[in-house]
Amino acid sequence: MKVLVTGAAGFIGARLTEILLDGGHTVAGFDILDGEEQSGWQAARLEEAESNKRFTFYKGDVTDLVALEGAIARTKPQAVVHLASRRDLVWADQEPEACMRLHVEACVTVMKACNRHSVKQVVIGSSSHIYGGSRRFPFAEDDSADRPLSVLGAAQRAAELFAHAFSLRSPIATTIVRIFSAYGPRQAPDRLVPALSQAAERRAAMKIFGDGTAGRDMIYVDDVVVGIIRVMDRPAPWRVLNIGSGSTTTLGQVAEKIAWLADVELRREYLSLRAGEMPNTYADLKRAEDVIGFRPSINLEDGLRRYWDWHQNRPAMFRLKPKSRK
Repeated sequence: MKVLVTGAAGFIGARLTEILLDGGHTVAGFDILDGEEQSGWQAARLEEAESNKRFTFYKGDVTDLVALEGAIARTKPQAVVHLASRRDLVWADQEPEACMRLHVEACVTVMKACNRHSVKQVVIGSSSHIYGGSRRFPFAEDDSADRPLSVLGAAQRAAELFAHAFSLRSPIATTIVRIFSAYGPRQAPDRLVPALSQAAERRAAMKIFGDGTAGRDMIYVDDVVVGIIRVMDRPAPWRVLNIGSGSTTTLGQVAEKIAWLADVELRREYLSLRAGEMPNTYADLKRAEDVIGFRPSINLEDGLRRYWDWHQNRPAMFRLKPKSRK
């Protein structure tokens, strides 16, 4: 299969690209390489893919219809996986226009380009943020999802609604994948597991937003990729699927597990909650299991162990550089 991945230099997009290439598929990556992450991380994630003859990279803004259409016209993919996103609550709150542009306008651009070039299916990455403060657990795809707590959740939900309306007037098989709290190697250093691991490595206090009781449905990145690939293997005219672990763990418990792996004394530093923080996330996986046969295979203990092993031996490029003195 020929697949175009937007956000290919991102944490999930790069891993999806690698696994698709390993499976014999042809992949085109599309990413702006905007430098929003630690310097060089985006390019470093693509190093393995760049050495594969079945991979082509296109640099461009996913909201640029001409650039995206050009990449699609040249590669002629059977599927487009749209993962270009930015899961940053603070940025979304401070720059709501940019957040809406990246998520909503980009979704419009992707759907229009795919429709014009007869792409058979599109998989659109969304997240658990669309469920907001719902107190119905676990979160099910048919929940109303009409009261997001964050600008990020609102933008992603708006993109979902547009995709649904567009799919009614298009032959494109469209699936929304609501990805829960993914973690794994090469994730941005400010995310939960990398940040706690860095603190453990330095034997410093682990900084946690809130009092540690907030819950997260943690899913290892390889399981996320398996879910996306199964979606592509079994297309449907329209559907929404949760991609999570089907369980929830408190932030405090995640910190405890990492401290145990690092063999350090657990010390926590509690920070004020950020605007839009979810009190809990917990995915109902019944629909995903029924329609694509998805069940995650890597539990939290094994996933954290895999991450910690990588973290201890990570390449120099993925180590935080010390801040220069002024």
